[in-house]
Amino acid sequence: MSALVHVNPPGSTPPYKDLFHNVTIVPPNTKLAFVSSQWACDSSGNLIEGGKDNYNAQAKQAWSNVLIILKGLGCGVKDIVHKRNCFTTFSDDIAKSCIEGALEALGPEESEHFFKS
Repeated sequence: MSALVHVNPPGSTPPYKDLFHNVTIVPPNTKLAFVSSQWACDSSGNLIEGGKDNYNAQAKQAWSNVLIILKGLGCGVKDIVHKRNCFTTFSDDIAKSCIEGALEALGPEESEHFFKS
């Protein structure tokens, strides 16, 4: 995939804690794939064992599933244009647990792109 261009145009508001960019430009003549929602299922389509109320394990599994999809498309986390997390219950502890689980799944190489995409 050609390189995405991430920018914060002059005069735009600063992104929250510099964790993302305001704009991502997808180069022309490249593939653009929309990946559907992923959840903490195993290869049989069942919620992972011990996953109920274990947000770290759920995030780790969901991101492991995303990595499998990206690898199958010939790309990685650095090629993600947009990501969204949805919660039915939320707190700072849940957020921290989810981020830690995601980073565990991604590993150090992919983690460097996790927030900046």
